[in-house]
Amino acid sequence: MVDLTTMIVLILLAVLLIWNGILTFILFRTKKQNELFFDDDSKNLRDLVTRAITENKAIHQRAGKIESSLDQVSAIIRNSYQKFGIVRYNPFSDTGGDQSFSMALLDLNDNGVVLTSIHGREVNRVYAKQIISGKSNHNLSAEEEEAIGRAVNEK
Repeated sequence: MVDLTTMIVLILLAVLLIWNGILTFILFRTKKQNELFFDDDSKNLRDLVTRAITENKAIHQRAGKIESSLDQVSAIIRNSYQKFGIVRYNPFSDTGGDQSFSMALLDLNDNGVVLTSIHGREVNRVYAKQIISGKSNHNLSAEEEEAIGRAVNEK
């Protein structure tokens, strides 16, 4: 029969083997999780955090430059002609075709210009009139008003 001391030693040995197995399992699982967390460049958590902070600062700087560029582009777009309206017509009964036109070019605030070209047999005349908020300080023809109306109502 096995004496009591040998039995206690065997039980302690079994407990230690089980404990060693549990610790080995935990170690490998932690190591696998750390492989996902750390890469080849970072040796420890301090390196990882330092690199993340540096990259974050660089991203914020680039985002600031992008926002500044977007503001500049938005200002340009707001002041560019985005609305267009044109009316072709024949102002004289003795000429053929609708070769005369009135064309409105407006920005988002309905500011811009209306151009009118009146085509006749002997001469062609071109007029430009400033438009502010969809209105002009100059007298407008019915065709010019229609061209402005088409531009203002353009979606």
